[in-house]
Amino acid sequence: MKLAFGEAFAAYTQAVLSFRLGHGGGGYATGPAGHGALDAIVRQAERTGHCLLLGLGRGEAARELAGRLAPGTGLTVCELYPEQAREHGLGLPVLADASPTALAWMILSVGLLRAKATCVLNPEIADPEARRRFQAVQKLHAAFALLDPQPPGSPDSPGSPGSPGPPASLSLAAILHPDEPDLEGFFAALPPSAREAVVVWDAPSAPSNPPASPVPVKHLAHPLERDFAAQRNRMLAACRGDWVLYLDGDERLDPALTELIPKLCAQDRCRAFAFPRLAVTPAGVKIGWGLWPDLQVRLFRRDAGVRFVRPVHERLEGLSGPTGLMVGAGLRHLSDLLKSPEDLARKHALFDQAAGATGLHRQNPEYPTLPEAYFSRLTPSPFLGMWPETVHFQPL
Repeated sequence: MKLAFGEAFAAYTQAVLSFRLGHGGGGYATGPAGHGALDAIVRQAERTGHCLLLGLGRGEAARELAGRLAPGTGLTVCELYPEQAREHGLGLPVLADASPTALAWMILSVGLLRAKATCVLNPEIADPEARRRFQAVQKLHAAFALLDPQPPGSPDSPGSPGSPGPPASLSLAAILHPDEPDLEGFFAALPPSAREAVVVWDAPSAPSNPPASPVPVKHLAHPLERDFAAQRNRMLAACRGDWVLYLDGDERLDPALTELIPKLCAQDRCRAFAFPRLAVTPAGVKIGWGLWPDLQVRLFRRDAGVRFVRPVHERLEGLSGPTGLMVGAGLRHLSDLLKSPEDLARKHALFDQAAGATGLHRQNPEYPTLPEAYFSRLTPSPFLGMWPETVHFQPL
């Protein structure tokens, strides 16, 4: 039996399981697997070459599988309940996170697609709610298919000979506050492949001397007025590109994603793309409980009807067609590096005001973390996936 994730994912799971906020979360009801319950699982896994067993259950079925699988057939046990992993996972190859989206993304990030891995529920799981949550992982895994975008200028890309139109254009977009730290770094890091950048400043007027940018910038101004969606919609209304890539002032594209953006805009199968986002702190990158991959839909086709909704934690509505998933390249979220504790407290207070409540947003002093270098080891070559438009990327 071979292990799928090796040292890197073992470090991830150990960090999640050792995090003290995970204690006391409880497990789920289990029962015996039943005679012959694993026979079909063994046959399917040996055809695909790998078994993704969803849930540790009592641990008995997982250990029996480990002993029955033929040499060369891999096994990974995926667990959404850390207490269950602590109690029954000793000696087994376990991947643990409380987020179904995070588990599915990590499985796909190492290439265990549906053609290469059998993804099944542990027959020992007797709790209906636990089964429902594990089935969410199963559905996300089944929804994935590789997408091979054609580079701009290739015979099949828009704007090439024989294609129906000119190359797709890109608008960069952001809503910013004049006091945002490192605005120079934000503008300098904008992808030079864009036709324009659109910025709506949270102020009565735009700065008279804004930072330099590698692309032309359209500077607009409007007070935020506790409504992030309305501010985003003002930003969107000013964009003229075929595609829109929007960022926050404390986010930066990593170099691999900057290089891939033109290829993503050139393909015509996906209408939007979600990127993983690393929350970088002085102690490392936050993980577990959906803190990573923290998928963000940030690149989308500027179709009619696309708009932002909700005053805080705004979300896009009106996207038509599948949403692609980027693996191995994404965003770096630098809020904890660029902003002081006082700045973060003011930001969270603003979020509370927009939500019309108090105490909803706060900075927790303890998170499980791993060094940022860990993530560069997971997928040295980024690839793409196809997710159905009905999928919403939720942490838990």
